[in-house]
Amino acid sequence: MEIKRNDPAALPRFAALNAQWIEEMHHLEESDKLMVAHPEIYTQNGNHVFSAHIDGQVAGAVALKKHDDGRYELTKMAVDTKFRGNGVGQHLMTAIEDYAKNEMGLDYLFLLSNTRNEAALRLYARNGWSVNHEGPHPVYQRANIGMEKYL
Repeated sequence: MEIKRNDPAALPRFAALNAQWIEEMHHLEESDKLMVAHPEIYTQNGNHVFSAHIDGQVAGAVALKKHDDGRYELTKMAVDTKFRGNGVGQHLMTAIEDYAKNEMGLDYLFLLSNTRNEAALRLYARNGWSVNHEGPHPVYQRANIGMEKYL
């Protein structure tokens, strides 16, 4: 498995994988539609996309999104169904946390998720993320849990 950062060739797959799981569990919100139409915004203005490649295929991807207040959000994590159970999510999590801490000098990340996405929540918990919000989110309809991690 090879992890790449901001690989332009991986961006369409990043968008497609995320749209797929979001539509399976929820529905596409406006920010999701923007991601599908313009995935390159996730590699601009301090944002980063990490993609996991197996045998030349994008097996999964995740983004690190900069917010106006300077905080960074781990967002848009998706693993192709045919590669699930092979540690792809863990490799992406390790790569993005290492990069945030060691290359960017960050000491804090946050994320938003949904309690229906049990596999993702288990991954986050295994990696030391803690819940900092439960209940409806003021911006995203599908987000009903927030988590954070001090690096």
